[in-house]
Amino acid sequence: MNMKPAMGHSYLKEQPGEPLGAGISGRLAESKQGLRRLLGRLPRGFSTEVALSLAILTYLFYQITWLCEDSELKKRILEPVRQTWLFWGLDENWRLFSPVIKDINFHTLAVITFEDGTKKLWELPRMKRLNYIERFKDEKYRKWCVDSLPWPDYKEFYPDFARYVGRKFYNPANKPASLTLLLYWIEIPDPKTKFTPVAGLPEHSKMNTVFYYRYKPEDLP
Repeated sequence: MNMKPAMGHSYLKEQPGEPLGAGISGRLAESKQGLRRLLGRLPRGFSTEVALSLAILTYLFYQITWLCEDSELKKRILEPVRQTWLFWGLDENWRLFSPVIKDINFHTLAVITFEDGTKKLWELPRMKRLNYIERFKDEKYRKWCVDSLPWPDYKEFYPDFARYVGRKFYNPANKPASLTLLLYWIEIPDPKTKFTPVAGLPEHSKMNTVFYYRYKPEDLP
């Protein structure tokens, strides 16, 4: 009794002189050729545009995640790229768009104490005491050592700053023994009550100790 193959499975029937599966291989070859023809019709530079688009989307994804509120999920997402992101300065925070406006005027002063007990005062750049050329030259430095350094967010830089100052004023006959960074400040008069011109602003008469650092032998030349 001859059995006919069920409908839909006729491709399994071996044709005379044709090995089983040859038809499937032929269709796969045709599909590959069709795919090559399709890719060949794409505009020149299409693959580059796709790569750039993926790079931009990846950057936006990590940047938006970086700006999100801290959470365990955020930590897990950023951990693989954190060091690379920080190395290239790609990190952002909301202070760039909405900074906290300070209600005090202030400046910083470094006090270097030497082995014989003498002290040296080193005032970090103050714009009001510099001419325009000096302001242009020192503004970035002032931004770091005056606007940023005195606050807890930057305490990781305290030892490096102390070593820099110790080496700057190093004297082999009378070596630096310690450094103290002081913050002098005063409240800004409320502009809603009375307008105060710059020349009339009060002096920085209040003082806080930002940090104290005692030098170790390896800190100095």
